[in-house]
Amino acid sequence: MKLIKKAAAAVVAASLALSLSACGTDVSWAAKIGNDVSVPIGMYIYTQAENFRTYAQNGLLTTSSKLEEQTLKVSDSDKKATEYLDSEAVKTVKAYTGAQMLAKEMKIELTEDEIASVESSAKEKYDTDKEVFEKNGIAKSSVVEYYKNLALQNDIFEAIYGEEGTNPISDKELKKYIKDNYATISYIQQYYYKDDGTMMSADEKAKVKKQYEKIKSQAESGKIKFADKCKDFEKNATNYKSGSTKYTTTWDKTSEDGKKIMELKEGELTFLETDSAIVLLQRQKIDYEDAGIKTYRKTILISYKFDEFTKDLVKKAESDKSVSFNQTAFDKFGSATRDFSNLSIPTNYNYY
Repeated sequence: MKLIKKAAAAVVAASLALSLSACGTDVSWAAKIGNDVSVPIGMYIYTQAENFRTYAQNGLLTTSSKLEEQTLKVSDSDKKATEYLDSEAVKTVKAYTGAQMLAKEMKIELTEDEIASVESSAKEKYDTDKEVFEKNGIAKSSVVEYYKNLALQNDIFEAIYGEEGTNPISDKELKKYIKDNYATISYIQQYYYKDDGTMMSADEKAKVKKQYEKIKSQAESGKIKFADKCKDFEKNATNYKSGSTKYTTTWDKTSEDGKKIMELKEGELTFLETDSAIVLLQRQKIDYEDAGIKTYRKTILISYKFDEFTKDLVKKAESDKSVSFNQTAFDKFGSATRDFSNLSIPTNYNYY
């Protein structure tokens, strides 16, 4: 009996080895820097999974349809979901590689406390969807590497763009970024759901919309102060109904809603509407304190410079002759071959 078990184990090991080598090509790694650093392919797949989760949470992808049949709207154009998820995952692998190289040059290493925090967070993240990750070929070690690299990138970013960095960003420059990309608004919003969680009928939706149109008309004519109406909504918020007298954040000007908000003049009102919600908002004077110019300076700085920083990391990896990327592995483990339908997707009832 023991002999049979040993033979069976040998068969399993051989099958695993074959699954990780396509025609003699090792597909267990995504990228290498010479012979020293190897990026596990699991990190590439994990990036696909996390991006899928984010898009599904925001209603841009669904778990009820095949991924290869879905599209994503990116910068006002439709892209095949699988192709976009794969290209973003490749970008993450390249940014990881570039960060490893730059950290070595700048002599930046994670502290013991950072490593302990990352490993704890990664374990919690992995355990939440362990079955899905295992099914899709994502090891816990790959998740740990993913978050270690994010922490390393943050340290490098701060060493470059922070107040004491090699290329610090002034408050004046940051304020200009906020003015160009943020807006302060007051708003009221209603999801088209009743208190019991069921969807409103067409007549009920029309009634809500008529009420909002009346509020807009009264605010524009000066009969009511819109801020007072927002304060009432904020005070009496429910699961499906809320408001805010002052909400400041960055807006994506390439999206329909973001463009609409950023084109408003101070004091102007507009509607935003989807099949499941309606929002009435008024643009206010930009509030730098509410935007977090002091309290959340680093967060705003990341919003401002992180895309550029990531592009620089990718470029660094792509231009170095010691770096190699495993296209065979990327093709073999493309998102079209994965199944993320059972990932836990947080429910998001806030329009913003």
